[in-house]
Amino acid sequence: MQWKGLKLHIIIFSLLIGIALIFGAQWMYQKYYISGPINNVLSANQAVESYQVSSEGGTMLVSVDIKNDTDLMAPYKEIRKNLEHAMGGKSFMLVLNDKRDDGLEQLWYRCQYAVYQAQVQGNFVEMAEIINREALVSGAQADITIDQEYIYLRLRHGDHTLDEVIPRGAYQFAGDNMLIAG
Repeated sequence: MQWKGLKLHIIIFSLLIGIALIFGAQWMYQKYYISGPINNVLSANQAVESYQVSSEGGTMLVSVDIKNDTDLMAPYKEIRKNLEHAMGGKSFMLVLNDKRDDGLEQLWYRCQYAVYQAQVQGNFVEMAEIINREALVSGAQADITIDQEYIYLRLRHGDHTLDEVIPRGAYQFAGDNMLIAG
């Protein structure tokens, strides 16, 4: 069929081929340049129990379960560093999944004041004493580690864990890479 001298079936076929090429190229880019390196980073890490990668808007959402019997700081730092390298400057959100229960939630609520006070004032020894005391009263165990960037807190009670990674300074909230813990 022709329309004003143009062959419609050739035009429609060309448009469909073009759309298929665009979506195919986007799928290949996503699989081999984004998802592939992220999956390689996470599957190679011995402390990662499971993970899930999804996309929200233009941001990659990486949800990670860190094994209960490991430290929180070393695996988190390694995962974050490797993800930053794999993402090549693109924005991502790293979410730590944990297995919290009501008792650990209540313990965390009681400890938040000490954590945020230490974040501002730098009294980390007092923070650790308060958290350990509250954990002991609750029958839980607290693992607290600190580096230049974050306060790492893992609360354990039986098979349940609560993981929190809190930025140490206000400057940590700005930037392309975002953090969500819990």
